[in-house]
Amino acid sequence: MPGDRGGRGPVKNRVIVLSDGTWLAGASLEPDAWDVFVDRSGDQGQTWTASALIERDPAIFSGRGAIQPALWESAPGLVHMLVRTTCGRVGRSDSTDGGRSWSPLYPTDLTSNNSGLDLARLQDGVLALVCNPVAKGRTPISILLSSDNGQSWPRRLDLETEAGEYSYPAIVPTAVGMAITYTWKRERIAFWMGSVEQIPPEG
Repeated sequence: MPGDRGGRGPVKNRVIVLSDGTWLAGASLEPDAWDVFVDRSGDQGQTWTASALIERDPAIFSGRGAIQPALWESAPGLVHMLVRTTCGRVGRSDSTDGGRSWSPLYPTDLTSNNSGLDLARLQDGVLALVCNPVAKGRTPISILLSSDNGQSWPRRLDLETEAGEYSYPAIVPTAVGMAITYTWKRERIAFWMGSVEQIPPEG
C-alpha cells in the first residue's frame, strides 16, 4: 500500500499553496487502519511526492485512526493540520519544514464525532473551522474561530441545529469572511457565505 501513495494530489480537502509556491495536499490511507500523510508538489500539480505516514500512537488514537487532513500555513514553512479521527478528539500535527516532515499526531481539545471537517486561514490570520463539534451524530454543523493558531476556539456559530445529518463541509476564505458548503441531510448541497462579524464573540 505505501508504494501506491505518491502521485495523486488532493483527496478530500483543498490544496494549499505555501509562501514559497509549494502545493500541499492532505491525504490518507483507509484500509483496516487509517493513517494520514501529505502530498507535495513543486511544479503546480504536475507531479507529487508523498511524505512519510504521520506517526500515530494507537493507544491515543484508538479505533481505526485518522483521515482527511485540513491544512494551513501560519508562517513561512510552518504548516499544520487538523484531522478527522475515531478517538473522540480532532487530531493535529505540525511541520517546520514546509510539509516535508511532521510531528507525531496528537489530540486537541476539540470534540470529534468521526466526521469530515475543513479549515481555512482567513485574510486577517484567523482560522475558521467547519465541523460537527459533538461526540455523536452530525448535528449541529458549526463554524469555530481561532485567533491563536488553533490553540483555542472560543467563537462559534451553528449553521444547522435541526435534527438530521449535516456533513462533509468545505470552506474557502473570502474578502470579508468565508464561503462554506456542506451536505444537507444527504439530500442536497447547502451553501453559506458570511463575514467574521456574524460569528458571536467569545462569552
